[in-house]
Amino acid sequence: MIAIARYARSDVMSVNIPSASGGCGRPGGHSRPVIKGAPVKVWKLECPQCEAVLSGSGKPRILKYQIDSKTGQSVRQERILDADDRWGTTPDTIPLTPDEERTNTTRTERGRMQIEMIQALAAIRATGLQIPAEAMFLLEREIPEGVLRGTILCANGHDSPAGLKFCGECGISMAARGAIAPPEPDEPAVVDLGRIHPQTLKKMCREKGLPDKGSKDDLIGRLQAAA
Repeated sequence: MIAIARYARSDVMSVNIPSASGGCGRPGGHSRPVIKGAPVKVWKLECPQCEAVLSGSGKPRILKYQIDSKTGQSVRQERILDADDRWGTTPDTIPLTPDEERTNTTRTERGRMQIEMIQALAAIRATGLQIPAEAMFLLEREIPEGVLRGTILCANGHDSPAGLKFCGECGISMAARGAIAPPEPDEPAVVDLGRIHPQTLKKMCREKGLPDKGSKDDLIGRLQAAA
């Protein structure tokens, strides 16, 4: 009897194969390991006897029909190992649960649709035509705002969707983007501290080893004194 590696589907929490059925008959069977209170995502069964049973080794082969999902008709038949279909032979071939299959199908179809929409959007923009309101409504539902309207960099270099007043990552005012002048040779960039969000000013103080408490004017005063 040859053991073949078996990796459990995500909804399989344990397996118990008695010795009369070819398994190890271990009391309580085998359970998915738990680390820090959470079951591991990938579970490889470490039992040659139970692995052999789950892989169908030593059992008569079964006749399997391949069904066309669209027509429901049988398109092929073959004899295969009588293996438990909840187990895979590698981490990449672990079978999906019914819920995962539905999610995978939905996300794949939606992703394909989004790609087609993005291609259509690029073509419309290239012609200079205005997008109809109904089409824009559909695009706004299916395409991320940053892709649909473009992105701009805040003063701290974070990508943010165009049209936002404040950066979604650091909170800095997007108006402060224009407050940074291009640096002259051998000169640091000049920043208008008055247009920067207080949280960013506090972070700048901490980076310089300065206290980060107080009003916005206090923070600006410390940074200017340390410059």
